[in-house]
Amino acid sequence: MDVTNFSSQPHWRHCYRNICTDNFVERKHSFPSPFTTSFKTHSRTKKITMSSEVVFNLEYLTRLEESARTLESTPQQRSEMMFKAQREVDAYLEQLSLDHPTGWVIPPKETQGQDKLVQPGQYQVQSGPNQVQSGPDRVQSGPDQVQSGPDQVQSGPDQVQSGPDQVQSGRGPHETEPLPIQENGVSIDEVLRDFSRIGNEMEREGHPGHMAYVPGNSTAPAAIGDFLAASFNPYSLNVASCRRAVKMQQMIVQWVGRLFGYPSACAGNLTSGGTVATMVAMTTARDHKVPRSKDYSRSVLYLSELTHDGVAKCLSTLGMREAVVRKVPVDDKYRMDVNILRKFIENDVQNNLLPFLVVATTGTTDVGSVDPVPAIRAVATQYNMWLHVDACYGGFFVLCNSAKHLFEGVETADSIAVDPHKGLYAPFGTGLVLVRNGTLLRNSNTRQHGNYMQDQLTNPEDWNPEDLTFEQSAHFRAPRVLLPLQLYGVATFRDALQEKLELAKYLYLRLKGQAHIQVVEPVLSTVLFRIPGVSDNTNRALLREITTDGRFFITTTTVKGVLYLRVIIFCYRTHRQDVDVFINKVKDAVVKMELPEVEFCHAG
Repeated sequence: MDVTNFSSQPHWRHCYRNICTDNFVERKHSFPSPFTTSFKTHSRTKKITMSSEVVFNLEYLTRLEESARTLESTPQQRSEMMFKAQREVDAYLEQLSLDHPTGWVIPPKETQGQDKLVQPGQYQVQSGPNQVQSGPDRVQSGPDQVQSGPDQVQSGPDQVQSGPDQVQSGRGPHETEPLPIQENGVSIDEVLRDFSRIGNEMEREGHPGHMAYVPGNSTAPAAIGDFLAASFNPYSLNVASCRRAVKMQQMIVQWVGRLFGYPSACAGNLTSGGTVATMVAMTTARDHKVPRSKDYSRSVLYLSELTHDGVAKCLSTLGMREAVVRKVPVDDKYRMDVNILRKFIENDVQNNLLPFLVVATTGTTDVGSVDPVPAIRAVATQYNMWLHVDACYGGFFVLCNSAKHLFEGVETADSIAVDPHKGLYAPFGTGLVLVRNGTLLRNSNTRQHGNYMQDQLTNPEDWNPEDLTFEQSAHFRAPRVLLPLQLYGVATFRDALQEKLELAKYLYLRLKGQAHIQVVEPVLSTVLFRIPGVSDNTNRALLREITTDGRFFITTTTVKGVLYLRVIIFCYRTHRQDVDVFINKVKDAVVKMELPEVEFCHAG
């Protein structure tokens, strides 16, 4: 008899239910499986005879149970792990304001208005009752080991620096391989010590000097929310599994919907990010506007030249790789040119193409500009197109009274994507999709349960999150958004975002008065500037000069063929004193470049 396939034998269920004897006999040898065949009596190992052919090895099962119970931590073990993990977090955050935003260089400490060098060891984290250290087995010196503190920077030809011309691909000088997956476990100290090295091998998005891309941030309550979500671990996509978890998600979705002026009939979901939120919205648009796949090749998607690249990427995932993508130029304020949009559409209709979707952006990644949503809505309505609004970066500035006018018309959009992991400072992996007509979203995603769920109590009136997205078994994301809002209140987030808007204006006005600098007036919290009348290489040299000591991390972008240095003020730890230091760095960098005298500044 083939014992390895015994569970598949048709008489297995009968044998299991009808144990013929409770006699225990001894077995001399261990077997790799709890199931075996035997007709002899051996010694030592207890077994239950389950049929004339099969015995069940209880000792083997006991050993498995003892090992499996390792996963069942005690309160004391959990407290110890959390205490040590928190110690690592505190050590990282203690370093955050001292080290370079990319984690590779530890720069001099600076104060507002003037530079002040750190003395060796001045900001070194020490041990003691009121001081933070990263663990009892803190990594010491060695070829593959990392130390923290401003006086531990290594030098050498392979040292990785930051800057526009330096490549950070490959292995950095501090980079080590993660602790490998092994057959047997190791101590929590070793695991945490290994993990904490990530702080020395990452872009520190929460650093006040990180002013590149769209930096992500995370708050302590958000981290606690993730801990609670992972610990309770509800299946949060179905009312029958956990109604309260579903309600928490729905409360967030409806609150965001109200911020943008959506009706209560809207529906949405928390997603893994803006691209997935956009994909869910585009799927709904496809199903509603292009129901037949044979029309995909003549379907047309309209974007501006500054629309995020993730939007076009979604077409491939949606099976619409053959669809036509039109990139509409922007005007002198970096907004989609609606007149050109209309001409594109008219021409496509004449050529028997099918315009089905136009994407407007409220907060372009490059510039922070806002497309004219009301005018785009009018064109979309005229040609029976779906209007999607990408509000991933700029969306939560709608909380600020000074920026509300920028979101006029968004309430008429068919769908919206917005990122709580940007404007609400949630951890990465937190997007949100909204569809104005929730029924359309549901029609595109309704789950047909398998037979194994046929006994689950369901109510057709329940709007389960699993019916509003393609995701299933998704992480319970609501606590990472909800806990900070509940703890701090909406007003705190409004003030933090308003501060970033004001800081961007402050930076603009200060740079506007600086000789040799052309600066673009910000719409949100992104500021572009450059030295006009010189080569791109000269502007890249300016970037290197500003970032050479590692205090700030900024990048360049090219808009309408012009290269700019780009600054985004978005981290909640970034305040006026940080911006003042940055302004002084720009001034000093311009002076060092010994540019010709000019009689006026250039402002854009």
